[in-house]
Amino acid sequence: MAGYRPARGGVLETMDEFVKRRQREVANFGREAEAATHRAYGDAIRTGRDLVVRTQSEVNRLGSELLSSKPSKNSAGTQKRPGSTAIRPASPSRQASQPAAKSLVQQGIDQTLAAARGAQDVFTLGLGDRAYAGGRALIDAAQGADVGDAWRSRWATEQARDQYDEKNYRTARTVGEIGGTGLGLVALGPVDAMLAGGVRIAQAAPMIAREAAVLGGVGAGGGVVSQALIDLQNRRPGSVGDYVGSAAGGTVAALASARGRPGQAGAIGGATTSIVQDALNGRPVDWRRASQAALAGGYVAAPFGYAGRKYSNSLPITAKGKLGESMGRVRTLANGERPQPGGRHVEVNGGPRYTVLDQDTAIGLMSEQKFGPRARLSRNQLAAYHQFGDRYRVDHFLPRDIGVAAAFPFGQIGYHEVLAEDPYR
Repeated sequence: MAGYRPARGGVLETMDEFVKRRQREVANFGREAEAATHRAYGDAIRTGRDLVVRTQSEVNRLGSELLSSKPSKNSAGTQKRPGSTAIRPASPSRQASQPAAKSLVQQGIDQTLAAARGAQDVFTLGLGDRAYAGGRALIDAAQGADVGDAWRSRWATEQARDQYDEKNYRTARTVGEIGGTGLGLVALGPVDAMLAGGVRIAQAAPMIAREAAVLGGVGAGGGVVSQALIDLQNRRPGSVGDYVGSAAGGTVAALASARGRPGQAGAIGGATTSIVQDALNGRPVDWRRASQAALAGGYVAAPFGYAGRKYSNSLPITAKGKLGESMGRVRTLANGERPQPGGRHVEVNGGPRYTVLDQDTAIGLMSEQKFGPRARLSRNQLAAYHQFGDRYRVDHFLPRDIGVAAAFPFGQIGYHEVLAEDPYR
């Protein structure tokens, strides 16, 4: 019958239907061929074998050859050459698995690219590779590929590239990782500087040793809780060394928070936790792991620190006063004293001038709480400060104090998430 061809199953189809069917089959085969080439390229990078596909036509040709050829059962002395379906004996030089010689210029370019990839991996905590693989997978999907298969193929290629760099350009990659760590810490600097704004008034009482001990203890407890939460999440119990390392990191991070720089505190806590865990678990210190933990702690803590600072600084004056009084009660408890309700009038300079106390303690100590960068003592409060000396404590809290308090637990979770990927565990 003119204009008709038998389709599969003996059903007649028009020539137009036949052409469309063939186009679909070719398109499907093309996607399968491209996926096969991506897999072969990832395997080549992993094993250190040279495989170059420069154009889309080369991708399609190699993929079609891979799909059309059956798995070889030949001996190990044979190999399949890209660009040909024939199986040929491997020459002695090829059996040595040595890559082709490269010019000094090309070697320099490869070393530079490996260093750049190392810096990018550390600086982005590995998210850069995932973002690139995801972007390429979306492009593949727009061209008809299955998005899941495209993502797995592209991600495998990125992982294989990193493994190849680690094997063949270890020094260059290490240098890049060090540079990426430094760049990340430098990037945290301006954010922390912005968060650490404000100067305490001269009369504010400095932190004493007892308060530092309590702060360190709270940090240690937070580290232990964070470790337990990560272990529970991963259903994998940590060792005693893991928990001691987490406590040490939490202590250091809490004490560093007193400077009002949440990103810096998170970074110090992450690095300390990693190093102590390695030491207590009998492993050599993994500096790459420590740098990743430091950046994760800093990256996660900084935005929460900013949110806490901005929120507290935007409160009305009355709310700031109440917030300062609440923090003053916490400080009194940290000093081992029992706070009493304020409101007592205390005469200064023998009267009739007086000041109203924000807080009394059970042993008769007095305190005044201030909050905000513009807070100042009134004339009568200043007179009481000079009159009563050490019995009159001035607490001055800044928005950055709220920032570091808000950032502290999130910074710990951030670096514990990175350390949970430890291959030793």
